Amino acid sequence: MRGIVPQKVKGFRDITPRQNILRQLIIDRATEIYRRFGFSRFDTPILEYAECLGKYLPDADSVAQGVYSFKNPEQEPIFDTNGKELRDAENRVLMENHYVAMRYDLTAPLARVYAESLWQQHLRGEIQGKTNLFRRYQYGPVYRFEAKLDPGRFREFWQMDFDTVGAEDVSADAENCMILSQALENIGLKRGSYLIKINNRKVVNGLLAFSGITDKEQEMAVMRVIDKLDKIGIDAVANELGKGRVDDVSGAQIPGLGLSNNDVDTIIQFIKDFEKHSSRIEVINKLKSKPAFENSTYKEGVEELEKIDNILRDLGYNEEVAILDPGMVRGLGYYTGPIYEVESLQTYKDEKGRERRVGSICGGGRYDGLVENLLGVKVPATGASIGVDRLAELLTLTGQAPESFDGPAIIIVFDDELMPLYQKTAMQLRQAGIDTEIYYGAKRGLKHQMAYADKNNCPVAIIIGGDEAQKGVASVKNLKLGKELANSIADKNEWKSKVQKEVELSKLADEIKAMLAQ
Repeated sequence: MRGIVPQKVKGFRDITPRQNILRQLIIDRATEIYRRFGFSRFDTPILEYAECLGKYLPDADSVAQGVYSFKNPEQEPIFDTNGKELRDAENRVLMENHYVAMRYDLTAPLARVYAESLWQQHLRGEIQGKTNLFRRYQYGPVYRFEAKLDPGRFREFWQMDFDTVGAEDVSADAENCMILSQALENIGLKRGSYLIKINNRKVVNGLLAFSGITDKEQEMAVMRVIDKLDKIGIDAVANELGKGRVDDVSGAQIPGLGLSNNDVDTIIQFIKDFEKHSSRIEVINKLKSKPAFENSTYKEGVEELEKIDNILRDLGYNEEVAILDPGMVRGLGYYTGPIYEVESLQTYKDEKGRERRVGSICGGGRYDGLVENLLGVKVPATGASIGVDRLAELLTLTGQAPESFDGPAIIIVFDDELMPLYQKTAMQLRQAGIDTEIYYGAKRGLKHQMAYADKNNCPVAIIIGGDEAQKGVASVKNLKLGKELANSIADKNEWKSKVQKEVELSKLADEIKAMLAQ
């Protein structure tokens, strides 16, 4: 028989109570802003039909790459393009074990939701004119099978999205940038500690088309390489666009795309022209001065960037918050217009004392073709996502996360016969809004129980022994204050007089509330 070793699946991790509290803090504060802008929560399943998710991840070319996909154990009908069940010569419904996949982001499932709704409306004959507006936010885990796991990267991680489906106007994209800014600041990042980089896929597509690169697959291949710019550098990008390169770390031969030297030079020079962050107006004027401005797609992209800039500038979002970065492309394949990425400017020191950055913590853009790929109906859509776990890591590494979170008040257990009193006391405290735990461990010594309280960061310990029970009181120890005074008061009796007091059970809730408010 095969032995079982208790261990996590590679690329996954256990989440501690502290990490969960920090994650929830991020979610709660971002939710405040999302709701303030009119978004409502709408959730989708973790599992989707693989064909409905489509394949849009960077560095992967098929639905079998980059995702967790497997055959559904249940057989289901096969449909034609009109949604009718396919049948054999004997009129039996053809069945198949369809491939299902774990969602790799929250945007592709949203497109399925909207397409499914449109399909149902179509069957009822209700579709008339333009599609309806739909605004939602969602948070939860997503799954990506990344072959190479860099430090701090996992195959399960949380995202928090907000999306607007049915909005053609790029004013919605400008609003997305404002939402990201307000959400990050509500979470605790100071203005100037992050930077929103904005570009437009139409600018990149137009530039490539002007150079003669019009094949969609080749376009995406070029963008995947450009998206590696921050990781591998401009020279490696140039080599990978052309003849190929040797990886600096592994020594592996990375095949090139085989673009001509002229095409590679055009792309690389374009990126270099915008390496230094100028004002948004200067970037727009420089984009307009390029020969590619003759291309209609490129021109439309620049005009959309100009509109976004006008809105942001009028509302006080200057270059300290957002810049235009024509060299930024984002790797996901479904973007069709404006794109944006938020980079943390804060640094931290790693275990070797080197100064490092977390990098990108948010991203998004316009994806007008995503529903169309599923249903053949063009539906404009735009949205963005906060990388919850990336942001939690940033807050932790840069010392911005709270050092500790208060656990519950704890009732110390001395006598099983007093358990009814412990239960009654706990119920009264909970009804007063105080999180309260009764210690149920087998080790009943006071030392063990206080160590447990300390480990769980309990702010208050409630001690009720036989003598206290007879007098109708509890001895209440302010553990939080005790930690603060431990280094400044050497005398044990003086420390105890400030930290511990006897309280009538009828006044216990009010006294603990006062302690917690200090």
